[in-house]
Amino acid sequence: MRGVLFDGPRLLLLSSRHGDFKFPGGGVEAGESFTEALVREFQEECGYGDVVVGAELGTTREEVAAEEAAYDVFGMTSYYFACTGGAALGAQQLEGYEADLQLVPQWVTMAEALAANRAVLASGVGVMRWLVRETAVLSWLDARTP
Repeated sequence: MRGVLFDGPRLLLLSSRHGDFKFPGGGVEAGESFTEALVREFQEECGYGDVVVGAELGTTREEVAAEEAAYDVFGMTSYYFACTGGAALGAQQLEGYEADLQLVPQWVTMAEALAANRAVLASGVGVMRWLVRETAVLSWLDARTP
């Protein structure tokens, strides 16, 4: 699941060392609800607490060739939720690959995030698996936001 947290015209997104942006979020651990998992992900990835998870905005489904030889396809459904509130608590608690990507929370407009993601896609350098998905969701949100 992924969180969509606005502050006026800006979104809280994670920038990577490649210059792209992604929504905060990740997997659900055993025993967690979607809400509990998303609150945890905001704390870990953004250093943000007191985020209130609201209505589901939509879902995406990805199916790509698996990186593991034992599998043919990697499938993932991402659920996007409207979020409100939030307050900076302190340091991020990133997983290894997140630290390698140098993920940093940033407040940016949809136009800024879309331009950055499209530039990375066009360059072909540093294109992460999620980039097409996140760019499509940003475009979808942009078309529905006054």
